[in-house]
Amino acid sequence: MYRRIAAVLFPVAALALIGTAAWGYKENQEKSSLLIKAENQYQRAFHDLNFHVDKLQDELGKTLALNSRKQLSNSLTNVWRLSFAAQNDLGQLPLSIMPFDKTESFLARIGNFSYGVGVRDLDKKPLTDREYNTLRDLYKRSNAIQKDLQKVQSQVLSKNLRWMDVEQAMASEDKVMDNTIIDGFKKVDKLSEGYTEVDWGPSVNNLEAEQRKNPVNLTGKMVSPQDVKEKIADILDRPDTKGIEVVSNRKGDVKTYSARLKKPNGREVNADVTAKGGHVLWLNYDRPVNKRKLSLERAQGEAIQFLEGLGYPEMETTSFDEMGNMASFSFVRKEGNVLIYPETVVVKVALDNGEIIGFQAENYVYNHKDKRNLKPRLTQAQARKYASPRMKVKESHPAVIFGEKGNEVLCHEFLGQLGKSEYRVFINADTGDEEFVQKVKKADTKEL
Repeated sequence: MYRRIAAVLFPVAALALIGTAAWGYKENQEKSSLLIKAENQYQRAFHDLNFHVDKLQDELGKTLALNSRKQLSNSLTNVWRLSFAAQNDLGQLPLSIMPFDKTESFLARIGNFSYGVGVRDLDKKPLTDREYNTLRDLYKRSNAIQKDLQKVQSQVLSKNLRWMDVEQAMASEDKVMDNTIIDGFKKVDKLSEGYTEVDWGPSVNNLEAEQRKNPVNLTGKMVSPQDVKEKIADILDRPDTKGIEVVSNRKGDVKTYSARLKKPNGREVNADVTAKGGHVLWLNYDRPVNKRKLSLERAQGEAIQFLEGLGYPEMETTSFDEMGNMASFSFVRKEGNVLIYPETVVVKVALDNGEIIGFQAENYVYNHKDKRNLKPRLTQAQARKYASPRMKVKESHPAVIFGEKGNEVLCHEFLGQLGKSEYRVFINADTGDEEFVQKVKKADTKEL
């Protein structure tokens, strides 16, 4: 009798055990997927915060150099948009447990000031001396916040810090863990606290290319998670897809995949790939970079070779920057002699061994077109008359940028000196309107 009972119960127990194991494995996989998504979201928000604060500082500097009141109004509304974009980035980071209200308040006041001035008719009520001094003060002071955020970013990369660890450290008040990120943000907030003396005045649309991502431009067939694994393995020059994890995402109308590979050294490679066409949107290998051994020329060659391996057409290096033994190169697609600025990619190269440790291609992927009208009505000489006469022009060429209404505009680009700073001025090649003015960073003016 007992043998019969045992014969019946044993298979049942075995099935229950197998079921429990399968459930546990599934739960672990789902938890791992959620952690990947959360970490990728935090990384993206922090990257966007640095990007928007950097652009905010540049835009504030641009308001001091503009010649056209129409463009000044557009630039001020850009300051407004960027300030609130930066606030949104802060809200996506795991910083809710620590006070960060002073920086949010400072960004909000910048937005309110720039909006109040930018939306009024500057032809009838021009910028006052008081408002100009406020802009100059904000430009100077925002530079300090920008630099401190860059320091935090550099330490995050060099120490391979994870945002999930930061969130746990804040929740548990762990005093042993590396609090570099927390301390860095506290310093930034302290800087913002000291800006209450800014003269805000009585009043407290060239959108960014990132806000114009159009999934309609995506080409290619739908890819599977296995396709993504194989693509990442190929990019990383790996013999197989072992260790590469992929999860599905959906942001608005765009479906993407997030991939993660944990290397034997404990460092991670993270990437996002579009489901349609399998286009790599961004890739990041978070590892410390040792002593510099490569020249910038060699690093640029590695970046170009990387793009060629991914099948990119002729690309022009428009700027570069160095930070922590790393070099970042910005490339723009070149069609004939015209630079297509909406189609931009950034490649980050480690200067110790030439390894690609960062790649950003969302602008190119979402804005790429095969055909454009590239015939200007105005000649270069005719367009020059519409730029500021105070600027000493060093070089010029045709270029495509986004106009204030979000449409692409063919321009003549003039790179020139104004005081101690350099600016890129884009004059509409059909109408002569001053479409856009960009302050050039010092790193961008270096020659390779």
